[in-house]
Amino acid sequence: MPLRFALVGLAGAAVYYALLWSMVALGGIPVLAASSLAFAVVVLENYLLHRSWTFSSGAPHRQALPRFMAMAVCGAALNGTVMGACLRLGWHYLLAQTMALAVVVACNFIGTLLIFRGGPEDAAQ
Repeated sequence: MPLRFALVGLAGAAVYYALLWSMVALGGIPVLAASSLAFAVVVLENYLLHRSWTFSSGAPHRQALPRFMAMAVCGAALNGTVMGACLRLGWHYLLAQTMALAVVVACNFIGTLLIFRGGPEDAAQ
């Protein structure tokens, strides 16, 4: 399962960076707006892949999706906070995003385990 989680994460990161760079470099969209839009696309991708492949979850969408979305909203806020702080420090937006991604992924791994495995007792297994 950790390998599948990592592979889904790598796929999400590839899509995320491609969208972020395209929107900023080619589309002229401000960095924080592009970051938020790319984040929203990747959240949906991650939900579908984690549910069907990483965890092969049978949890009903009405249960898992709202929990995953709540976690995603927290992740988006964390992403924006870290991005904003790094940009204010003068970091290049792609380096700032790498820092934000590391922080968000660390937090999301545990949250995703709890959502698709059913609870803390299952996450320990």
